[in-house]
Amino acid sequence: MDKTLLAFEAAIRSIVDDQVAIAEKRLREEFSGLIDKTLDVVEAAKHIGVSEKLIYRMCQEGRIPHERYGVVGSRRPAIKLRLADLEAWRAEQRLANYKRGQLAQ
Repeated sequence: MDKTLLAFEAAIRSIVDDQVAIAEKRLREEFSGLIDKTLDVVEAAKHIGVSEKLIYRMCQEGRIPHERYGVVGSRRPAIKLRLADLEAWRAEQRLANYKRGQLAQ
């Protein structure tokens, strides 16, 4: 009888774990657009582990999604990066690098 109860309890835990994971994924997807943060160049560089200089260069070359604030033609506009855009860009980079690695093999 004890084995039956233990098996029943394990089955229930498995079902609960699966349902919690499904609900968590759904909530993350629903709220991903609402939970966004704007980063400056220093924060963005720290977030992805690169230099600020590299972030500035990628922004200048249009290789990374960003926003510029300031007077048109200003030499020092404020550059901001949305965390959601940055993470989407990172995912694209991972995929591109993975595909490139697959072609090299």
